[in-house]
Amino acid sequence: MNRWEFSHGIVGVNAPSWLTYEVHRPYFDGAESPATVIQARSAVLAARRFENPSPGALRFGMSMPASYRRLLVQESRLTAYRAAVPTDLPDELASPAWRRMTEAYRRHAELDQLDRSGLAHWLLAVCLPDAVLDVVPADLDPAACQDQVTAAVQAARAAALFGSEGLSERATAAYRVLADHPAPTIAHVQAVAGWGYLLARHAGDDSAAPVFLGRARELLKDIAGELTGFTHTVVTARLALREVMYAERQRDFTGARALLADVRASVAELTAPDQDDELVLLETRRRLLDRHLEIAVRMGDSEAERAAVEEGLALDPSDVKIRMQAAQAHERAGEHEQALAGYLHAARLGPFGTGFALLRAADCARELGHTEFARVLNERAFRAAPRAGATRDALLDACRRDGDLPLAELTERAATRDRERPYANNWHYRMYASYFNLGESESPGLYARLPSLAYEFAERGSDRAEVNWQRLMPPAFRGNLIRESGLTEFAVDHPAELPEHLRTPRWNRLCEWLDDFEACEPERQQQIAMVLYRLGFTKLVLELIPAVPVDRLRTPAELRLHHWRDLVRYVGSIGTRAVATPETSFAVAEHPACPTHLRFVIAVVAVVFHARETRSLEEAARWRGIGARAMEELLADPDRSEFEKMMAESRFYRSVSFVPFMARDRDLLARDMDRAEELARAVPAEGPYQEFLKRENLRACVESRSKECYAFGEDERGDRLVAEALALDPYEPKTHIEVAEGLLRRDLPREAADSYLRTARLGPVSTAFGYASAAECFRRAGQPVLAEDCYLQALRLDPYAVSAARGWAAVGAANGMDELARTYLADLEAWGAVRRAARRERA
Repeated sequence: MNRWEFSHGIVGVNAPSWLTYEVHRPYFDGAESPATVIQARSAVLAARRFENPSPGALRFGMSMPASYRRLLVQESRLTAYRAAVPTDLPDELASPAWRRMTEAYRRHAELDQLDRSGLAHWLLAVCLPDAVLDVVPADLDPAACQDQVTAAVQAARAAALFGSEGLSERATAAYRVLADHPAPTIAHVQAVAGWGYLLARHAGDDSAAPVFLGRARELLKDIAGELTGFTHTVVTARLALREVMYAERQRDFTGARALLADVRASVAELTAPDQDDELVLLETRRRLLDRHLEIAVRMGDSEAERAAVEEGLALDPSDVKIRMQAAQAHERAGEHEQALAGYLHAARLGPFGTGFALLRAADCARELGHTEFARVLNERAFRAAPRAGATRDALLDACRRDGDLPLAELTERAATRDRERPYANNWHYRMYASYFNLGESESPGLYARLPSLAYEFAERGSDRAEVNWQRLMPPAFRGNLIRESGLTEFAVDHPAELPEHLRTPRWNRLCEWLDDFEACEPERQQQIAMVLYRLGFTKLVLELIPAVPVDRLRTPAELRLHHWRDLVRYVGSIGTRAVATPETSFAVAEHPACPTHLRFVIAVVAVVFHARETRSLEEAARWRGIGARAMEELLADPDRSEFEKMMAESRFYRSVSFVPFMARDRDLLARDMDRAEELARAVPAEGPYQEFLKRENLRACVESRSKECYAFGEDERGDRLVAEALALDPYEPKTHIEVAEGLLRRDLPREAADSYLRTARLGPVSTAFGYASAAECFRRAGQPVLAEDCYLQALRLDPYAVSAARGWAAVGAANGMDELARTYLADLEAWGAVRRAARRERA
């Protein structure tokens, strides 16, 4: 659990960050885990070869491109592992092997040629091509490269250049040093064959490829007597793979298959002489099997394809490519359920092909009638690859099919590359930019622009409206938003800490206001503090406004400021073990200088607090009386508009209806809510802002009425009210939860699952909850494949959600991860038991 604890709060794009780490661990820190994919073990072998150098010792035959490491960090969002050279990785994250590599890299100028070769290939194996080019900054002399060890150094430089630049002039020149002046050595055989393969695969003109492949085969003949049987067979197999690729490109599948069959038979008889060569043999078998499978597909040999898939899954179960090949085989056979499971499994193993796997999974889900699940997969694919045309087009189609034109427009904008603001390609930023940096939120949801509204009030200064929006976003909203988006640079504790390149003009203005905060008058401080709170800077608000005894407060502005501070303190504590009692606010309401409207607001807050926290009917009723008397004064005030009066009265009756609810007084509760609803519908609104407030209040009112109905067994009416609340704001996750709960009351778990999925994709308030609840509904509805994916998505967001871990363990077999799911649950429960025991000891 130590690694999972480190990744807590780091949300991978599609898979839990810990899973990506385990599967590809050698690229992250140089070590391996039981789940490590075969190809990633190249770094493990390279480390051993460096420790025990031997000229001509075989390494892995294939290295990954420079983009691979970048994609791993992007998909896992383990940004602390971002590195271009070994010294970039913090020492506390490095394995012992990585530390040895770092030390060798620091003193690479002092290394002899054999160690220099070993280091260069080690760096290549962990996808650090820039570091390879530091070790080998220029092409070596062709004459010197007649030596096998020196040739291996040059080969590492050539591979690093190709991995970074493709078939560039520099890469071509580096390969030609070896290909044009070959000597009879293992290093030259592999370099010449590799150059022939690159020409066949990537050059516009591949006519020279057979020449170099033939040259490599002649070189291998020249040294055959010097090689062990194991080395000769492996190198022959690697050369054959290059020739098979060329034959495939010439559409000679029959010839390619025959050549491959011969070398596969030879390799099948091999026994590795030691543990290191066992890794070499494993990689060779995996690569041969991959080509065999691809040729079987091209030739339409479904029986051979099935057999190869089974063999591949047994050989390398964590490999994304074999999982994709297995899913494609099922899809071609019309087995959409198995194909869906396969694509979902493949999409977790990335980083290559995550978006593609999710798109194919979405198509399979839609074919099976799981349209909402397919929409979720389309959105996940787009988030994984927001600038890919295929993911964009698929999501646009899904949005338009659902009639969701606002999110279709948002998708088009998010898919357009913004070089000056790369974060603007992020789905979450586009939806909720206001919470990130006071940018322009594009979500149609009612609450997407709350920080910007607070900023606009503060910018106007003295224009203070007493009628404000009611929604107080949970304190975790900003943190959840940043974690789910992966835009961790926005995770700051103070606006001044936000890097300059992430700021908007509004953000800079906010920072200027904070520079002068202490000198501001109380009213101005409250305006600024409201912006900070809406942005999620709860702790900062409490730090900037020190607590002051109420008897020392004199003016209405001071009373308003300290009520606001106390409200922030109270709301920030909700969900913790010790909810803060807003005692300061209660005292402010009794202060002789307290304005009537402020006393009214505090009374309403007090009713809600006692109803939810103390359960004291007596206290709730007392504060209801205080609020009622204040409301009478407000309604009699000739200077207040009809809009203000009707909004105040509607909000009052909705909030204080807690009192008859607690008393189980159905008649009084109905009268309260009738009056609240009547006013909410009739309030005369002028202009966009008042229309926004009216819509927000009406949505809250019908939501409360639905709870009233459900509490007293009027389910049908409650469902109608929830449907109306949803129509008022289809992008509010909480309402989709209420829709799901209504469906569950009617014993419709499959339909409820879709509503929970909408909650999950509209997050971030309830993303993990939405996935976990959808998973439970899918499980009840007999859909284990969908349930398994949703449980894992819940754990992606919250790796300590033990109920989700238990659910995953129960259905893990549906997507081929039952053993991992059981292990995860056992470790999580053991870790939790240790922590509970430690708490008991401290107590």
